[in-house]
Order: sequence, then C-alpha cells, then structure tokens
Amino acid sequence: MVLAINKKLPPVVLFLFAAVIYAAFAAWLFLPLRPPLGKSADLLKFLLFLLIPVISASGVFILAERYVNSFVACFLAGIIYGFGSFALAFYCFHPFALCVYAALPWTFIPAVFLYKLAKKDDKITNFLAAALSLLPFLFVFAAYWLAAKNFLYPIPADIIVSSKSFAAIINPFAFSIDTVSIGFFHAPFGALVVGMVLFFKTRRFWTAVLLAMALFLAFYKPVLNVPPVFWLSFVVLICSLIIAEGFEALILAGKTDANWLLLAAAALVLQAGVIFALGRTAAYFPLSAALSAIAVIAVLLVFFIARTGLAMHYLRMAVLYVSVLIDVLIISRDMITKFLG
Repeated sequence: MVLAINKKLPPVVLFLFAAVIYAAFAAWLFLPLRPPLGKSADLLKFLLFLLIPVISASGVFILAERYVNSFVACFLAGIIYGFGSFALAFYCFHPFALCVYAALPWTFIPAVFLYKLAKKDDKITNFLAAALSLLPFLFVFAAYWLAAKNFLYPIPADIIVSSKSFAAIINPFAFSIDTVSIGFFHAPFGALVVGMVLFFKTRRFWTAVLLAMALFLAFYKPVLNVPPVFWLSFVVLICSLIIAEGFEALILAGKTDANWLLLAAAALVLQAGVIFALGRTAAYFPLSAALSAIAVIAVLLVFFIARTGLAMHYLRMAVLYVSVLIDVLIISRDMITKFLG
C-alpha cells in the first residue's frame, strides 16, 4: 500500500498527509504539558512548540522525497529531525534557536530540487546546485548575526560539543539535559549504517564536504556569533536523509543483497552490546534492551524473507516500520518529559 501511495498520489498530497500526521504526533507529545488557560504568553510559546516540529519535520520530508520513493521512509526522516533528542534539546533554549533549526531544511530545497527545474545534469547545473547548497550556511550566519546585533544570544555559551553529544547515537537513552545530544532512536541505527555505506558507494562528494564543514565548525570556536553546537543541526539533517535511504534499501533488498540486511542486524547487535556494557545498571536498561531486541528481530525477519527470494515488501514494511514506531513513541515521550516535564 505504501509503495502504491507514492506512485498514485501527487507530491503535494503526500506532503499534506505527512504534515497532518506530524501535527497529530506533536499534539500527542506536547498537549500533556500545555500551560494553564489565561496565561497568554505561555500559551503563545506552547503553540510555537507545537508548530516548530511540524515545520522542521515537513521540510525534511520534502528533501527526502528527492532521494527516496518510500512515503514512510521519508516520513521517518522528518520524525528523526523534528522530534529526535537533538531537536527536543532546543526547547530548553530561546525560541529563536528553535525557529532557525526548523527553517534550516527549507533552505536546502533550492539546491536539492534544482535538477528538476533544469531538467538536465550538466556542469552548469552542478555548479549552481553546489553554490545553492551554501545557502543554509549563509542563512545560519545571517540569523545569528542579526540576533547578536539585537543583543540576543539564543543558546548559552557553556553548551559545547563533546563526546556526550554523540553518545545517544549508540544509546538513545544516553541523552542529557545538560548538553545537546544527537540521537536516532534504536531501530533506525541499522538503517543509518546501511545508508552510510550507500552514501559512500554513490560518491556524494559535495554532501560529504558539507558534512565535514559542519563538523569542523561544531568543534571550532564561534564564527559570526553562531554557537558551535548549532552546526550539529546539519549533521542530524544529513543523517536523517541517509537513514531514509537505508530503510528503503532494507525494504527493497533482494536475495543477492541479503548481506546488507546482515550488516544492519550486526550494527543493531553491536548497539545492544554497548547498551548492555555501559548501561546495564541504569534504570532505563530493561526498556532499552527490549527496544533493541525488537529492532534486531525485525531486521532478521526481513533478512530471512529476502533470503527466500520473495519480495513481500508490504510485510517487510510492516515489520520494520512497526518496530520503529514503537521505538519513537516510547523514547519521544521519555525525552519530552525529561526536557520539559
């Protein structure tokens, strides 16, 4: 059904459908934290909190559609960017930081969809796309320069990038309210590994350059008043798209591609091993272990389906995406309670 949706419905309808689901998810996530009626300032801030993840996730959904055919894979890319641990950490800062974060995916759209407008892949088109891909960097510099000019510093200076910022990639419950953590939940970790392999095999040189630039700026001193930690937004955005491609690869893998599925399973087993080694005494361990086990079982089931030579794409999607949905619902609720509860 999901593959059929992509072929039959126009992109605008798919976008609106995804945006409605994002809005419903945001309402489910944030409504328990709504402020008392009568406090207009708090109410406006709460409405902004509801709107921001929908805007950011919808922007990533549009970008993912450029590279991925699966509606659900594109949808999950938006969930990871708009509702992941990195995004939710921004709710502890000034709303301005949230707005810039939400707008970032939309600034990539001109570069990503230039090929459709040009209708050809030549040197001029490639050069223009490369030039337009610098637009997000200029946007971030301009936004924070304007904020500083008005004596607004949205992210505290003591928020720095360290090893803790990346711990939640392996252990999704390792996010901290004292820093900004990149995390992709449990189940998408296998898709991230597969997507990374595809990323390098397809030689996406310019995207790799953008990723390297963002990482360099994240560990460098502030440039034009941009907090170094904000540059990790680019890393989260690119990885969200890579995860979407990884999920699609897992869904479409044939008998000869079964090794990709084993790679994803191995990555998830490694993740589970690290969680056991480092967090077996933590309160979250039983839940984290259960979510890891669900993810591993889901990928192994898809592996055995592929090994039989059967397509069964709908069954694969049901198995994989249900495991991701369970993961997202549980961890997002836990994160929002710790950040804002």
